[in-house]
Amino acid sequence: MYLLTVVLCLPGARAADLPVAVDADTEGAAASEHVDVDADLKGTYTADIYQRRISENINNAAQWVDSFFDDDRYIAEDASSKLRFGQSVFLEYGANPKLNTRLNVSLDVPNTEKKLRLFIGSEDDANPTSEQLPDSVDDNDIARDGSSAGVQFFAKASDKQNLSVSAGIKVSSADLFIGPRYRRTVSLDDWLFRFTQRFRWYTGQGWESRTRLDFERLVGQDLFFRQTFDGRWREEDPGYRYESRSSVIQALKSRKAIEYQWANLFSTDPQQRLVSTVFRLRYRQNFLRKWLFYEMNPQLALRNDEHFKPKAGIVLRIEVVFGGKDFLKSGSDQPDDR
Repeated sequence: MYLLTVVLCLPGARAADLPVAVDADTEGAAASEHVDVDADLKGTYTADIYQRRISENINNAAQWVDSFFDDDRYIAEDASSKLRFGQSVFLEYGANPKLNTRLNVSLDVPNTEKKLRLFIGSEDDANPTSEQLPDSVDDNDIARDGSSAGVQFFAKASDKQNLSVSAGIKVSSADLFIGPRYRRTVSLDDWLFRFTQRFRWYTGQGWESRTRLDFERLVGQDLFFRQTFDGRWREEDPGYRYESRSSVIQALKSRKAIEYQWANLFSTDPQQRLVSTVFRLRYRQNFLRKWLFYEMNPQLALRNDEHFKPKAGIVLRIEVVFGGKDFLKSGSDQPDDR
């Protein structure tokens, strides 16, 4: 009799805090489904159940992490009505403080079975959450891109695949845009592989391509690991910018989490080069109310144009989030701080 328990259960948190636990007798599950085959095939069938449940746990853990940190991939695939307002300040040794205010509104269009949503602000991963953190693929685009407004149609939405088309206008430049976004998830033994591709055409700047690869897995019973490769090409810009980012996420409680991050940013213009290396710790906590969050993100950056001299900095952020899939599922205004 084998007992399979794959749980993202981290120090200071009970297993019930995280929606990734599976505690089941897999032999019993296999027996409950009548399969009249020989012993070898029965063993193969049981192994398939193990594999499927491991994949489900990794996927559930990834969804929890993305929803809690409001990751760009989660935002891009959430058709629920949502309002997000955030104010942050970036402090770095020897530099002036940088303030950033973000307001994002997403509205589910009634009677469309969550296939259509209107958006104002960051409509999907055009301006991902990561761009609020310096030294990322989109760090130089914050002021230029500004806000967008438009509509997104979801042609397919499932754990394995997501296909949508967005069209709208960039408020700051009045550029119109349109383009598809596709995500595919594949199970690879103890790993999940996610491929995300977005093409976008702008009337002012031409074509843009955004490619993201994620490799994810649970590490023991304590941690969630993600390796990300994120690249962006624009017709109007020389070269190609891409980022390699390693992340380990630890949930302290159901509404507290830490992300340990190592990010390397590269560019091919004017030649292949390492732009920056950043070691970052992201601490995010829900407090007082279920819709109120704060973050403290200290970092150490080494940049090419500064001869890789270490420079300490920190991002402080407070954020209000109303709506979204997780918010609608909750029944209380109080954060779950068990």
